[in-house]
Order: sequence, then C-alpha cells, then structure tokens
Amino acid sequence: MTDPSRLFPIRRILVAIDATPDSWAALDAAAELAAEMEAEILGLFVEDIKLLRLADSPYAREVAYPTAAGAPLDRARMESQLRAHSAQAEKAVAAAGMREEVRWSFRSIRGEVTAEIRAAAGEADLLAIGRSSWSIGLQARVSATALDLARSVTPLLLLSERGLPANARVIVRYDGSAGSQRALAAAMHLKRSQKNGMTVLLAAASAEAAVELQKEVESSIRGTKIEVKYRRVSLSDQDDLLRALSAESPALFVLGTRIPDGGQGALERVLRQADVSLLLLEDGEGNAHPEATGQ
Repeated sequence: MTDPSRLFPIRRILVAIDATPDSWAALDAAAELAAEMEAEILGLFVEDIKLLRLADSPYAREVAYPTAAGAPLDRARMESQLRAHSAQAEKAVAAAGMREEVRWSFRSIRGEVTAEIRAAAGEADLLAIGRSSWSIGLQARVSATALDLARSVTPLLLLSERGLPANARVIVRYDGSAGSQRALAAAMHLKRSQKNGMTVLLAAASAEAAVELQKEVESSIRGTKIEVKYRRVSLSDQDDLLRALSAESPALFVLGTRIPDGGQGALERVLRQADVSLLLLEDGEGNAHPEATGQ
C-alpha cells in the first residue's frame, strides 16, 4: 500500500468555533491531531449575521433563563456579546496551540455561518467542527450546519457530544474499494490507533468475501504493532453498521468515501444515531484530496 502519510496529507486544520462545549471539543481534538500530523490549526469564529439582523427587528425578544422574562433584543449588546465570544475563542485557540506545541492562527469574520465556514475550508486540508455546533435547539444531536458541511466540505472531522476521549478506538469500514483503502491508511497513520487499537468493519456479502478482505487488511498492516479487531457488517444494511458502531463507542469512525448503497441518508443516520466522532476524507461530490489520489 502507498505510504499512509501520502494518502492522508494534513497540514492545515481549520477549527470552526462557536464558543459552545461542542466546539471546544473540536478544538481540543484538532490540536491533538495537528500535533500528530505536524500540522497547524486555523481558528475561525463567525459573527452570525442572521443574529444581528434579528436584533434589528422590533418584534424580536430575548427570553432570560430561568425567569422567562422577555426583553427586546439590542443590536449593540448582541455585537458586544459576539466580540466577547470571539476573544474567548482566540484565547482558547492560542492555549491549545501552545499546549500541543503546534502553529496556530485565528480570525473572526462576520457573515452567514455555513457559507463563511465553507469558504474558509478551501484554505485548509481538514475542517473540525462540533457535531451540534450552531444548533438552534438545545436537544439537537446534530445541527443543520454540521449536516450541510458534511455534504460539501472535504475532509471533515465531526466531533460527537463527548468529543474524542483518550481511549476512543479507531474504526474503519473496509470493502476493498479505493476509498476504504484510503481510510485504512489514514487510520494507520493516527497515533491513536497505534495506542488504542483499531476495529475494521469488513463490509462483505458473504463470509468468504469477508475472509478475503481481512487478508487484504492484514497485508497492509503487516510490520506495524497496531492491534486489530475484525467484525463483518452488511454491505447495505445501515442498521447493521449502526449496531457495530454502537458496540465500539467511544470511537473515531474513519470513512474514505460516502457509505455505498446509502448515500447522504446513510451518513446522516450515522451522525444522528451513532455516538462516534467522524473523520470523512472526501467532499459531497465524492472527491478525495488531490494528493490522496495521486493527482
């Protein structure tokens, strides 16, 4: 197999921060990954223009917790709060960079959240975001922003509610395709898999086919000290995949391509129902990083 570092070229990691616990988890994971990959972290805070426009409306009101008392939204106070969040985010990025001894930078911009993150992602090799960051509802497990970015940004690291615990195991879905080989190479390159071991989900139509896939994986990891556990999963049964992911939680699920025979729907089910963090190595059009395909 090609050198894993060539198939997983990460030099700049963009971290989109909204000053919520989920985004702090994304920052911590991105900084740790940057240290592993000798990359730099680029912190980004977006002053949500929709919130500021809402503050301009004479009908918009702010409800205080726990009294439920209402008061008109004030644009000046809203801008002050956003500046305070931005300053907090910059301090956090600086602290993470110094802690992990990696290069870092930070910028704050004003605009529509998803559009600005997508534009900034073009300057990086990986985008890290909390799975429920920029979620309007407190009970949302995955935000509309995260789902939209999962369909359009490459590569993408989506952090679960628990972030990425030190004992999180690395999971790879392997079906022999170029995408799954890319995911396996990326997983092998992560120090996390070398420390915690790796689970390979063999996506095969039969037991015989699973045996052949396992031989391919064993050939690829030969010479490493990675402890690997194998489990066969269905090629197309999403429930089978979800059960396998749940059995390994907490974990980092590495995907080299969209889930075959499932498309966006399968990816969304994983995000909504599986308590795992996701590292996706392609964009919404099925394109991998150019260097990962030898282009």
